[in-house]
Amino acid sequence: MVDMVRRYFSLWRCFFNNSLTRDLEFKANFLGGLIVDIIFYGIQFFFFSIIYSYVNALGDFTREDVMIFLVITFLADTFYMFFFSGNLFHLNKWMVSGDLDYSLLRPVESQFMVSFRYVKSYALVSIVILLIMLITLIIDYSKPIGILNMVTFAISFLMGTVLWYSVDFIISSSCFWFKNFSVSGWLSHEILKFSTRPDSIYTGILRKVLFSIIPMVLIASIPTRILLYGPNYHYLIGQLFMALTFLSLTRIIWKRGLLRYESASS
Repeated sequence: MVDMVRRYFSLWRCFFNNSLTRDLEFKANFLGGLIVDIIFYGIQFFFFSIIYSYVNALGDFTREDVMIFLVITFLADTFYMFFFSGNLFHLNKWMVSGDLDYSLLRPVESQFMVSFRYVKSYALVSIVILLIMLITLIIDYSKPIGILNMVTFAISFLMGTVLWYSVDFIISSSCFWFKNFSVSGWLSHEILKFSTRPDSIYTGILRKVLFSIIPMVLIASIPTRILLYGPNYHYLIGQLFMALTFLSLTRIIWKRGLLRYESASS
């Protein structure tokens, strides 16, 4: 088991080195990715600044709570972008063109290959900047945030990332059944928008759906709550259950999808 983990980590490190070399060959594109992120972050901060010019809180979230929530949301988005977005977004194209064959023929688990082959290295700069921003906001927060909060937040954040990956992977893998489902990236993007708003704005049936069937509020809202208000083991256990359930679904759907796959050259 340990040897397998070392092998896959070594393989991912090779993927990262290769992607970094490729990205640095096109420096304008590398810098352009950072600029787009900065513009996106600025728009989101501006949007919530307008909202808080009219109200004092959104449910449990005050203005300073939402500022931390936004940075955590950006961090989750950037983590996902760094590891996965350069891969899953192109899964439909690879299947239609037959390029998926190259991943299936490699002597490595095919789901790992299609999930991690390309790394968006410029996102690493954004991650460092966002971490500095988050630490600064935590230090300046009106109430002390303890070490236990931070540790459980890190665990919750990782489970949220697993959920984000799983939902996007399931949507992207639908191309096996639809043959050419090029709108999967758009569909995934629209669904994931639910994670960029505090969970306190959702009520009724929609709130229940976003905690279970489409667990978008578990990606950023729950880690934020745990960081600011302390560990909630009910949330953590629920998040762990959903993360394991959806991750298991990715394995089932991937294996069944491969049984339906026909190479573009066949």
